[in-house]
Amino acid sequence: MHFKESITFLTRFAKSPRRIGSVAPSSKFLTRAMLDRVDWDNANFIAELGAGTGVFTREIVKRAKPDAKILVFEIDPALQKMIRDEHPNHKGLTLYSDAQELRKYMTENDITKLDFVISSLPFTVLPHKMTLRILNGVLATLKPGGHFVAYQYSSLMKHVLQKKFSHIKTRFVAFNIPPAFVYDCWR
Repeated sequence: MHFKESITFLTRFAKSPRRIGSVAPSSKFLTRAMLDRVDWDNANFIAELGAGTGVFTREIVKRAKPDAKILVFEIDPALQKMIRDEHPNHKGLTLYSDAQELRKYMTENDITKLDFVISSLPFTVLPHKMTLRILNGVLATLKPGGHFVAYQYSSLMKHVLQKKFSHIKTRFVAFNIPPAFVYDCWR
């Protein structure tokens, strides 16, 4: 499946590089860096923003408690279909297209606050107002002590994240195409 994922991802990137943001799915090294610090025992309500081919979605489903509610956002219809096809019977997973509508879909799913939000969104290539709407939505929906983790291919977002979150840790993952900065942020 990895080869098929890579081809699909590259094709989608070629059609819309500003929406996809990368030429390849995330590596297992980036996946570990993004998900290993999550307190899975206490993660009941989870959101994933910019799921792509579902690399992180797959790991979230494996690691999350069976009764966790997982809201997955992916704007590309072909990539949505890949995720839907891979997780057809997962009762706690729901798929949406617009991460700017996070609060709306939380309400629809009777979720008041999120424990954890993971983001693969290419914030540096999104319109600035959209980036701020998404980040403000994340801040408004995370519970106190909630965890937001995002990766970016440059350190340009660090300053923005420092203004929004009270505590941030940054890590660099070299074994990814391209290499990435991981931002662990807490409210």
